Amino acid sequence: MSKKKKIIIGVVAGVVVLGIGAKLLLGGSGNKDAATEEPAIEYFSVEDVDQVFINGVVTPTESKEFIKDATLGKLGDLNVKNGDNVEKGAVLYQYVDETSSNQITELKFQIETSQAEKEKAARQMQLELNELANSRGSSNGKEDPTAQIPANSEESIRLKYDLNSFDVKMNQLQSQIDELYAKQVNQVTAPFNGQVTVPQDQNRDSAIMTLTSNDFYVEGEVNERDLEKIKEKQPAEVRTIADNKVYKGEIIYIANSPSTAAAAGAGANAQGGGASSGNGALSTYTVKLSLKDAKAVRKGFHVQASIKLEDKKIEIPEKAIHTDKKDNKKYVFVDDFGTVLRKDIEIDTKGAKKGNVVVKSGLEGLDKVIVKSEKELKSGELINELGTENSEELK
Repeated sequence: MSKKKKIIIGVVAGVVVLGIGAKLLLGGSGNKDAATEEPAIEYFSVEDVDQVFINGVVTPTESKEFIKDATLGKLGDLNVKNGDNVEKGAVLYQYVDETSSNQITELKFQIETSQAEKEKAARQMQLELNELANSRGSSNGKEDPTAQIPANSEESIRLKYDLNSFDVKMNQLQSQIDELYAKQVNQVTAPFNGQVTVPQDQNRDSAIMTLTSNDFYVEGEVNERDLEKIKEKQPAEVRTIADNKVYKGEIIYIANSPSTAAAAGAGANAQGGGASSGNGALSTYTVKLSLKDAKAVRKGFHVQASIKLEDKKIEIPEKAIHTDKKDNKKYVFVDDFGTVLRKDIEIDTKGAKKGNVVVKSGLEGLDKVIVKSEKELKSGELINELGTENSEELK
């Protein structure tokens, strides 16, 4: 091989090597640009809205505890079981007065005796009336059908036996029995519609049951910094911690005086820091909120209520919205401190920019809505499992 050919082959080989290296470098850069154009997750941050948050507990509007009352007699079997929903006036349980049983038995015996005496007196009276008729209506041993019994003689016989007096006596005895029956069984009824709770372990001092109404309100606390920002009849969105459902409500009560524990400085308020007193704690005030259509909530559920202090519409991209196939409800996914969280929402297509919708309820200011994800989203999974290294935020 000539020297010239060797030089040409060497040049070609060098060009090939350089080409492969350049391709590798350019290829890596190209993949990175493509990932940036098609991010794993797209976010939309909800504009901040000035609002007050109230953490509270679901409480029934009515509640009654039923305790044993030995003066009413012996407690009988319960007519209801744990978890039953009852209407006002339904019999829950009853007491039986055992001491009256002997009295009732004795009175019944007296009625039977009086009835037997009446029947005996009736037979004897009839015999005397027959004898009187025979003595006055017979002539020469023959019966005179035209003979009349003297009225005074017949009346005296009837007065002698006085069958009506037996009836009066038996009626009086029966009235006494009826009164004893009424006292013997004392029924306890439900004073309002509600749900029955029967304790699993019962002893001499425990309650028989508790009845709680099926309508609820929220009792929570607000700190002194937010106290003047809220007022009664202000609408609120109440979100349950257990199942993340949202209910409508409104403020129905605001205390004028701080709660005892807060006034004494026992503990710090969970919503605000700072120091308004020597012990570094803010005073808190009790707030109550009504709940509408909250049939799925239970007594003791913890909730967070949000009260918007300004009328600012929340708009999000329409493509961020999902529809539940079971109940046709609208919802979105948000990044809740690194976890995917589903939030049910109410929307309005009117008054929004093109490609957006107005969210009437369900979202809060600064919520980080997930608009798009390359992987299927599931509530409760961690965001870092979805490839957040290639995420971007929509403006």
